[in-house]
Amino acid sequence: MTTTIASAASPTVTLVVPNFNHAHYLPESLGSIANQTRAPDRVIIIDDCSTDDSIAVIERFLADRPSWRLIRHETNQGVVRGQNEALAGTDTDWIGFLGADDALHPTYLEKAMAQATQHPDAGLIVACCEIIGPKGPSAKRMLRPVMLPAPASAMLAPADIRQALRFGDNYFSGTTSLYRRTALQALGGFDVKLGSFSDAFLARRLALTYGCYFIAEALGYWRIHGQNYSTATATDPASLNAKLADIGALIAQNKLFPDGYDDIFARRNRFGAARMVLGGESAPSTKAARVTALLDGNAFDTYLLRLLLSSGASGRLAALAWITLRTRPMSLTRLLAQTTARRAILSATPGYRAP
Repeated sequence: MTTTIASAASPTVTLVVPNFNHAHYLPESLGSIANQTRAPDRVIIIDDCSTDDSIAVIERFLADRPSWRLIRHETNQGVVRGQNEALAGTDTDWIGFLGADDALHPTYLEKAMAQATQHPDAGLIVACCEIIGPKGPSAKRMLRPVMLPAPASAMLAPADIRQALRFGDNYFSGTTSLYRRTALQALGGFDVKLGSFSDAFLARRLALTYGCYFIAEALGYWRIHGQNYSTATATDPASLNAKLADIGALIAQNKLFPDGYDDIFARRNRFGAARMVLGGESAPSTKAARVTALLDGNAFDTYLLRLLLSSGASGRLAALAWITLRTRPMSLTRLLAQTTARRAILSATPGYRAP
């Protein structure tokens, strides 16, 4: 594949790959960066004290790529501290963060940086992504975000984002988000105490402050394998409750967000966590107890969910319907109205193929 380098007049971009014991997936994530039709100006790989073969894999990629560098932590510091370290250590105009277990479509940077050139004052550039499994493509192609912030590619002003947040959420996939570096720094970088929620919360603040450009194309691949950093945090009830309390307080203090968004944000994240648990492999009674805890529910929730989940596939659908009613995460009318647009986005891009 032919790779082109940005001209001197073009905005510059760094891609950061935080890694901890993902040697198995690194050839795909790093390979997807190496195969970009618009090469990143810099690549920073942060290894957070891995104990597997990660360093050997990384060094193979660094061997003939002078613009790539490795930062090795002698002690585990966590993803968010690594993100802030990379932010402080680069001076490019834009910066993005790719999970070591995720991957990018070859034209991601080409298309994202074209919009960065056209919209230099945007807070971030964000595209859609596709869910993939531990071994690659999922049996059924799934697009994220579930609800689109706009029916087609568009520059969205802060007022547009504020309105969109009333109907749906999770528009800013970390896999396919590029942040304007100076805007990111102006908002203080990533909040360590928010853990896996730090990038999502900061993306919302950026969009509500500076606006964002939405690319209605699937340009990245988010791998779900049960050990993702964000998944593990989101499905732990105690951790979820603590993070939602922290974020709720920050939202309530910030006038950028729509009125009542602290409650909406909590309900949407409880729904998302419960849906992840429903898709797992544990026993119905275990799922019912975990989902009830994530919903901050009661004994009736546990009883009903256990009953439904014992009824096979139809019961799982009924359980999903129940948690949807309990949490009211999004506008179902708007979601249904976007069905054709979501299908068109997926059909326009072939399914995932490893680099």
